[in-house]
Amino acid sequence: MEQSITTTAAFKAAEVYEQFLVPGIYRYWTPLLLKRAAPQLGERVLDVASGTGVVARSIVPLVGNKGKVVGLDINPAMLAVACQQFADHCDEIDWREGKAEDIPFANHDFNLVTCQQGLQFFKNRPKASQEMRRVLQPKGRVAIAVWQSLERNSFYHTLFEALASVFNIPITDIEIPFAFGDPGELERLLVGADFRQVKVESVKQDVHFNEVNRFVELTIKGVAAVLPAFVKMDGEMQSELQQKVSQEVAVFIKSHVTDGMLTFPMYANIATAVA
Repeated sequence: MEQSITTTAAFKAAEVYEQFLVPGIYRYWTPLLLKRAAPQLGERVLDVASGTGVVARSIVPLVGNKGKVVGLDINPAMLAVACQQFADHCDEIDWREGKAEDIPFANHDFNLVTCQQGLQFFKNRPKASQEMRRVLQPKGRVAIAVWQSLERNSFYHTLFEALASVFNIPITDIEIPFAFGDPGELERLLVGADFRQVKVESVKQDVHFNEVNRFVELTIKGVAAVLPAFVKMDGEMQSELQQKVSQEVAVFIKSHVTDGMLTFPMYANIATAVA
């Protein structure tokens, strides 16, 4: 029964992630990643940490009928939402459950590997980077986006500080999405995986949310898709957390609302390299 409850909670978190965070954040960031990745007609592309598939879906028309897109993710709930809510793409995208540190494909199988906001979550980043390099054909490309630090992303810094205060834990325990913000470390990681022509670019982009009054609630529910600790909270705990955090960030949110839309900048590092 507990496993069933956990699975259901994970699926609901993935649904909120797709319905709230994808249109609020990733619809604005995905084009910036793909502009640098430059998928071409006929190419085979692997999207690592594909989540609910916003990058993979965007690549499909770029590679065309003769191309191939594979979405890899360790979270079965994310993949289930990807296929359920975008059934028309299930024939176009090969969804695979698996680890970035052990990519289930042969050497030199892809022309391009993309990874949007996944690398910071991997338990073994060097191994994951080596695996991305392994599955790329000679002169194949990789394009990776990771958020810069919480200090650079001030809106989420305020939000995560409030969460840490309510949980009574160090902010480092929950800042994983923003824990790989050093561009030098990202460059060294890719060089260490034997990539060439490594370039790391600092990119700023505004994100937009129209459900201002539910921003904290939906953020907490959506973040549960990538931070398992949030999945384990029952409805009462989530409600209490939402109320306390909303009070903490109310002034900050109000200062970023224009014409009924919550808008604030986010900063990421986007790395490109050649195998």
